[in-house]
Amino acid sequence: MEQQVLTANESSYRNAGRAAIASGVIGIVAYGFLRTAVSERTTWIPPTRIYILFGAHDIAVALQFLLLISVALGLKKLSHQTPPSISKAAFTTGVGAIVPTALLSLLGVGNKVLSNGFYTFPQGIFGVWLIVINWRLSGLRPRWLRWFGMIVGSGLALVGIAFVGIAFVYPSMLAIPAVPQENIVEQNTLTNNISHHILYVGSYMGVATLPIWTILTGLKLLREKRLDEHATLQKL
Repeated sequence: MEQQVLTANESSYRNAGRAAIASGVIGIVAYGFLRTAVSERTTWIPPTRIYILFGAHDIAVALQFLLLISVALGLKKLSHQTPPSISKAAFTTGVGAIVPTALLSLLGVGNKVLSNGFYTFPQGIFGVWLIVINWRLSGLRPRWLRWFGMIVGSGLALVGIAFVGIAFVYPSMLAIPAVPQENIVEQNTLTNNISHHILYVGSYMGVATLPIWTILTGLKLLREKRLDEHATLQKL
């Protein structure tokens, strides 16, 4: 029975580790699409090529976050080693932020159904969850990786806050179906400028670094699998 439990744990860590690394790689690709689209956009109404880049980014983000469900499950399993563990409610909260992020990102492709920035609000909630989870994993993860995770979570939370500010300036971005970009008048207000500065900082703190944290976490989870395998051999 004990060996079966260890084998199940090994499988959980292996799946979570691989999913984390895959999520990180896709996240890097997604961020590349985003940076290219933002840097090459020079007009309020972007050309078709820029819309395609934003669409590719949104699809990649959806895949990136769906893979994070397995990562959250792996961290929950890991937390049982040292109380207090991640509760079922905390795990559900994390998944409850991950799934809407992926779904809203897909619905934002092409800016037809939803504004393609809609997903950043649940992404911000996931950032808060990431802060809490890394704090709770004290003693189970290296301190530097936990603090890195909290910095990433703070950046994602800032992006979510920025969305609220931008939506206050452009309430039409909350409309369903999405309002065409050409029907929206660009606003140069203090609130808009502050919100975009927050978005800028949060993007570098959280969006750009999430894939790195995810890959590092995946490598640690795979190492956890090897430690369990070693423990199993010692018991045989």
